[in-house]
Amino acid sequence: MELFALIVKQDGGMTANERKYISAFLTKQLSRESVNEYLALFEEHAGPVTSRLTVKEPAALSVKDSVKIFAICKKINKTLNQVQKVVVLMRLYELVNADRQFTPQRMNIINTVAEVFRISSVEFAAIEQFVKNDDPENLINPSILMLVPEDEECDHCKKMLSGYTNTRIFLLRIASVDLYFVKYYSPEQLFLNGLPITAGQVYTFAKGGSIRSQHGKPIYYSDVSSHFLSDIIIHKISFTVENLAYRFTENQPAIDNISFSVEEGKLIGIMGSSGSGKTTLLNLMCGIIKPSSGSIKINGLDINRSSGAVEGVFGYVPQDDLLIEDLTVFENLYYAACQCFRDKNREELTILVNLTLGNLGLLEKRDLKVGSPFNKVISGGQRKRLNIALELIREPLVLFLDEPTSGLSSRDSENLMDLLRDLTLKGKLIFNVIHQPSSEIFKMFDKVIILDRGGHMAWFGNPVDSVVYFKTTDLQINSTRAECPSCGNVNPETIFNIIETQVVDEFGRYTEKRKVKPEEWSQFFDSKYPFRQVPEIKEPPHNNLNRPGTFRQFAIYFSRDIKSKIANRQYILLTLLEAPILGFVLSFIIRYIPDPKSDVYIFSENENIPIYIFMSLIVALFLGLTISAEEIFRDRKILKRERFLNLSRASYLLSKVAILIIISAFQAFLFIIIGNPILGIKGLYFNYWLALFSTAFCANMLGLNISASFNSAITIYIVIPLLIIPMMVLSGAMFPFDKLNRIIGNVDKVPLIAEIMPTRWTYEALIVTQFKDNRYSKVMYTREGKTYFDLQMDISKAEFNKVHRIKILSDAHDITLSEYRTFLRYTGVNSDQALKRNTPYYTRLDLLRNEIQKLASHNGVLQFAYTDKLTPESFDQEVSDSLSTYLDRLDRHFSRISNISRDIKDRFYTLNSANLKDLENDYFNYKLQEIVTKPYERKKILEYNNTLIQNTDPIYLEPAKRGLLGFRTHFYTPSKYIFGIKTDTFVFNILVVLLSTLFLYVTLYFELLGKAIRLIENLKFRKMPS
Repeated sequence: MELFALIVKQDGGMTANERKYISAFLTKQLSRESVNEYLALFEEHAGPVTSRLTVKEPAALSVKDSVKIFAICKKINKTLNQVQKVVVLMRLYELVNADRQFTPQRMNIINTVAEVFRISSVEFAAIEQFVKNDDPENLINPSILMLVPEDEECDHCKKMLSGYTNTRIFLLRIASVDLYFVKYYSPEQLFLNGLPITAGQVYTFAKGGSIRSQHGKPIYYSDVSSHFLSDIIIHKISFTVENLAYRFTENQPAIDNISFSVEEGKLIGIMGSSGSGKTTLLNLMCGIIKPSSGSIKINGLDINRSSGAVEGVFGYVPQDDLLIEDLTVFENLYYAACQCFRDKNREELTILVNLTLGNLGLLEKRDLKVGSPFNKVISGGQRKRLNIALELIREPLVLFLDEPTSGLSSRDSENLMDLLRDLTLKGKLIFNVIHQPSSEIFKMFDKVIILDRGGHMAWFGNPVDSVVYFKTTDLQINSTRAECPSCGNVNPETIFNIIETQVVDEFGRYTEKRKVKPEEWSQFFDSKYPFRQVPEIKEPPHNNLNRPGTFRQFAIYFSRDIKSKIANRQYILLTLLEAPILGFVLSFIIRYIPDPKSDVYIFSENENIPIYIFMSLIVALFLGLTISAEEIFRDRKILKRERFLNLSRASYLLSKVAILIIISAFQAFLFIIIGNPILGIKGLYFNYWLALFSTAFCANMLGLNISASFNSAITIYIVIPLLIIPMMVLSGAMFPFDKLNRIIGNVDKVPLIAEIMPTRWTYEALIVTQFKDNRYSKVMYTREGKTYFDLQMDISKAEFNKVHRIKILSDAHDITLSEYRTFLRYTGVNSDQALKRNTPYYTRLDLLRNEIQKLASHNGVLQFAYTDKLTPESFDQEVSDSLSTYLDRLDRHFSRISNISRDIKDRFYTLNSANLKDLENDYFNYKLQEIVTKPYERKKILEYNNTLIQNTDPIYLEPAKRGLLGFRTHFYTPSKYIFGIKTDTFVFNILVVLLSTLFLYVTLYFELLGKAIRLIENLKFRKMPS
């Protein structure tokens, strides 16, 4: 008021028209009581109204007034934003224009105000030109749009006023603040946002506004802004959806035959009731899901057929957070920028990130952790802005947002929509799913898509016009009135109330039957507003995306994941302490001393060592699964956004694998260095670490597979026990493989189902290496290098063959000979040999032949000369006598080997008894020996398929060669064959686990488990009755 007063009191004082303008201005801004108060204040400073009959000589502005003007302007500078300052300047011009007293003194004051307000001279001149003139010839300016009727001659005007008579509308754009002003000259009454406006006066034309007459078509804010921005926007867009349909099943449509077309620089709202298909439509338009029929084109390119050409063009912000909770605001955006700009160095990326944060009002929060939605560090509105920033930093042409205002306050929602509105000024096309918008937000949209149930489109067009359309269709009395006549607000709920109106029965109660079906709303709209396509842009859509290379992506993922884990103190603490605590608890509990009178712990006497080995592997399995089970599941929303960048899946997965390798390796190391010393396990530290690490690593891959395949954390943690328990049961530690159900078990080999369990391989590897590779078993007893284990193996082989195998073979020979003699007695010596072939006798010849061939493979054993005659056709007395002699010779041979080996052992032990006893106490374990030698097994030899199977001393039983890939053999074997090469069991088993891990990585990369689960779900879904 003081500023207005200082202007009007210059050059003879205030005129009646100037007072009238001030009164009208206050009436529009304030209540009736406040108008009189502020008008009195104005008159107090401005003085009385003068008639100004005589023209006075212009007087210079007094020093007092100059100082006061500067003081007022500085005060305004501190309280008003730039938009409000431009409005103040416009009102000052209008005040002077009330009586057109543009005297030097008044203009000097206005010039001073403009300078203090930091308004550029170009915009200052445009404001002056806009206020002073009403003739189109005097309003030629790039910042001024002149609208005239189609029949009026005007070379500089845009003729778009069909239905307007003798009307001129002028619009001014102040580019620095993107603010529009409007004034008109016409005998007709025009309405701005539903409220009547006075001809000749200047009004602000707000976002989402519209100008209407009684008969002509409305002029929308979006149309005006498009005109001004058409020359500014470099990259043009035509986005067309035609006959789009998507069905969950044949009888369950999600989107039904939708068509519309839009261009760049538009903010499109998608509205509808719950379950109407808003998010599905959004996912279809951005290519996340493929349509059942129809097409989606951008600049003429079908996004589903030319995915490479539109790569990086789309940005997607889902309803849920895309933020990494443990990273700061800056780090979240920095890593997003790293994935988009290959050629920028760290300094350039930092500048870009800070600039983006500054533009979004987040620069002050750059060093704060974003936290979770339930444990907020930054506000909900700031979280949403940061989510949008993740996409905006690479400047996609088209941006899709799923309910960005969900959960925000009304103020935060409006701020966020202002941000999106500003983005359209840069030519961005934005699709925004929104639920229950306020009037202000509703009017901000250039166009809205209103969906009804079943994905039927009930409206596409201007938001305010939608209210008129539905009220008109519903035959309401005030159908032409969309906005409140007193406040200009629009109630979007009116639309849905009309759409979902229910039929009233004869008792006046609403029924569940709708008055108008969704299909009918869609048909009404299509018949009244046929599909119109915007001009198709032929040039390919612009793309700023410049992805880094595969290795660089790996480094970005790795760095991001490491930082987020380090920032989570609880995670680090549990990761570091879990393994050593479990190692300590387990080893402390099972540190067993059998003698109740002694406090001396002896490793060899602890019966819990095999249990410790088994439980160590289960701990490794458990840790490996738990640290990986949510790794990909936790990132699923981020991955959904990053799919638009088409980043390397291998880089992402390998970064996860690399981090899990480091964690698992460290946890295995911590477990071993705590648990093994407590139990007195000496040596073999690397073997233990490698076995535990291999188990954990395989579990990591298994965990990543289930993390990538299941859709909820609860399901994942239900699956973990289903994986661990079979691995425990089929590891060979809890139940002997030869004592399992015959349906799944084998007599002479590990059951096939157990072969797929990593714990079966690592448990066998550790048990075997602990028994045969410890220092006691590796003591050399001969100059040739024979160890204790080698001698025990020789003794075991010799004793088994002598005591068990040869005895059974001798008995088989006796039975066969007896059958042969019986046969001769009944048939005669010269009987036909054909009869002999068919005789039921000679049942033991196959066993004899098979086992004689196996015995011949032992070192120092001669071949039996009549092996090929151990058949019913060829067996006779000569063969029988030779076989008897051969078996006696074998008996003596194995007795000699056993005696020699025992003598070597006894002599060496006698000479080194003290040292050997110490080694035995520290490195040997009796319980372990009991497990791998099975001394208490009742049936030490089994007969199966005409072969003899050794059922004792499996640790000393060498496997037989069974072809190139015949590595399946009995449990606790000391070695195995692969490609005909004899390999130590520990090395072989670890390689098998690592190869299994590699296989699991392949299934992870190609998402085989997830595809299988989805296939099963789809099959079940299709079989369900409709």
